[in-house]
Amino acid sequence: MTFFSLLKVLMFLFNSIIFFGGLGLLGIGLCLKIDGSALTDFLGASVSSFTQLMVIRYLCIIIGSILSFLGFLGCWGAVRENKSLLLLFFVIILIIFLVKIASAIIILAFSSIANLLFAHINSRAVSSLQEDYGKHEEITKMWNNTMQELNCCGFNNYTDFNGSKYQDQNGGFYPVFCCKGNFLCREPDIADDKKGCLYKLKRSLQKNKKLIGGVGLGILIFEVAAMVISMILFFKIDDLSYD
Repeated sequence: MTFFSLLKVLMFLFNSIIFFGGLGLLGIGLCLKIDGSALTDFLGASVSSFTQLMVIRYLCIIIGSILSFLGFLGCWGAVRENKSLLLLFFVIILIIFLVKIASAIIILAFSSIANLLFAHINSRAVSSLQEDYGKHEEITKMWNNTMQELNCCGFNNYTDFNGSKYQDQNGGFYPVFCCKGNFLCREPDIADDKKGCLYKLKRSLQKNKKLIGGVGLGILIFEVAAMVISMILFFKIDDLSYD
């Protein structure tokens, strides 16, 4: 009976961690602001593989909600000594675990073709700066919002504006977002710390990935432990019923 009580406590503990971990992931998803949304809106469907990274916020919300529910289910099953709830908990956790493994494999496979997609992304973004920036209001507004939001200049760097229609219309000047002061400028007055928006966007995503990856890894460990304990409890309940 002491061992059984210990298992119940461990089950409750692990699922409490899963529950609060799910709440934490849910909170990250709700609070997370994916920078550069205007840029990704512009890039659109042609870069769907790239913009999939932006879905990270919504994945946090969905996965966090599911984990919170499962944590509650596991705790309730252990407290009530309900075999059906424990089995349901185990099956759902196992399915989620397998989906995570499959997703990790898919992500690794995707990374091998990312360089092929980047060439098309870069070409479209630079083309829009060369041909449409300063000419089409909506595109200009999206780029301005992105450069202001990320404190960046151009897609790769300020040279994306070289020879552009914007420069032709503005006497060879660069946009104010690229300059040291709050005014249009020529190349000698380009701010030294102004990186391209792609660099800033990648950096922002990388920071978010580390945060979410750390939370996800911790939850994964507790998921495995909870599955093992739930099965031990499942069979232990039968043993106690015969005592």
